[in-house]
Amino acid sequence: MEKQTLIKIGLTENEADIYLALLSLGPSLVSKIVGKTRINRTHIYDRLSHLIKKGLVSYVIKNNRKHFHAAEPKRLIRYLEEKQEEIKKEMDDVKTILPKLEKIVPEKKDESVEVYEGKEGLKTILEDIIRSKQDVLTYGSEGNFSNVLRFYFKHYLKRLEQIGISMKVIFNYDASKKPFTWKFAEARYISKQYKSPTETTIYGDKVAIFILTESPKVVLIKSKTITDSYRKYFNILWKTAKKR
Repeated sequence: MEKQTLIKIGLTENEADIYLALLSLGPSLVSKIVGKTRINRTHIYDRLSHLIKKGLVSYVIKNNRKHFHAAEPKRLIRYLEEKQEEIKKEMDDVKTILPKLEKIVPEKKDESVEVYEGKEGLKTILEDIIRSKQDVLTYGSEGNFSNVLRFYFKHYLKRLEQIGISMKVIFNYDASKKPFTWKFAEARYISKQYKSPTETTIYGDKVAIFILTESPKVVLIKSKTITDSYRKYFNILWKTAKKR
């Protein structure tokens, strides 16, 4: 758990191994670190250099040899604070050049198709749904989002409810699963024989087709004509779907 947390805050796997090794070993020569971590000696020097720059490792020279030791664990908090300060500065820098960057972008066409890949791609579209503040129609739902995005998706649903976005959802019926419980949305069910790894969401003048496989992606279609067509199809499904 400790190693995974260190990786999450920005250390590489080797850096995390080295830092944890030095915490347990105390001041050590490179040979001792190699013995503890089994990391190639050449890589050790490179990773130690990065850890020193991050302020998480330092060294003293004894008898013309470097003895490395880990900074106290509390230094990790300062490391994160420094990262936050750097991010804030970078955000300020980007805000400064935003007006010029926006002038470079050509005017968007009324219709477009975009593909977003990975979990971050899914999040990008879910964030767009929230920003749109438009009512949402969704069908093909099987609870796959909860499996793919876990904690983020729970937070996303709370934000939809807080903003006041209403939602209609058509689930594939499965008697073995618990009924729908989102208070801010209305749900109906169709036969599970229509089960699919995709989920289609209609909002504003956009249609998002989420492909929730091992390599998730989403196709975003922006077109009033196409969106109106999908909305009509949803309404037909809605009339035939059953309440549970």
